[in-house]
Amino acid sequence: MNPKSLILLEYHKVLSRLKTHASFEASEALAGKLRPTSSLEKALQLQQQTREARHLLNLLGDVSFHGAVDLLPLTDRALHGVTLEAAELLGVRNTLVISREARRQITEHADEVPLLADMATGLSEGSGMVDAINRTVNERGEVLDSASDELNRIRSELKVTHGRLIERLSRYLTDSKSAHMLQETLITQRNGRYVLPLRAEFKGRIKSLVHDQSASGAT
Repeated sequence: MNPKSLILLEYHKVLSRLKTHASFEASEALAGKLRPTSSLEKALQLQQQTREARHLLNLLGDVSFHGAVDLLPLTDRALHGVTLEAAELLGVRNTLVISREARRQITEHADEVPLLADMATGLSEGSGMVDAINRTVNERGEVLDSASDELNRIRSELKVTHGRLIERLSRYLTDSKSAHMLQETLITQRNGRYVLPLRAEFKGRIKSLVHDQSASGAT
């Protein structure tokens, strides 16, 4: 079908409406590229796929790829040695889970929807990738200690060091020789550093560095 005929039929409006029903970016892009076929065999096949899709929706109520992301840009970056962000890894995991569930739903009704079942065999089941990402990133997009042995070791050392730091600072809060020098008996932070609120008149009495001072100059 020539472009002029498509314009006269307002085919672009049909595609625009179809794209609003797409579940994610990749399917929306595919919908926008659809063109009529001049092959009768192909047309009949597409119509049968549509009938099977309607039948499957009547059986299951919903088969959706909502929440999936287009993996092509992410896999391309990974193949070129670019490290994916935690949020991107979650997108990969969620997409694989959605893909696995859709494959299961469709293939379970292969006798009734053979064309769709044949297409569904191309959907990935994750091949261990889902479990690997679950060991690496939590639902908040934070990298877990279990992501690697080295990261686990470093974070363990940081926890021990942090505990020692807080313990040492806490001694100033409870020691009678220093507690009275503090404006408040608490440990706070300034510019990412742990500090004690020392009263100005005792400056120099505790071996330390001054990181900040209050607006009044009293602390």
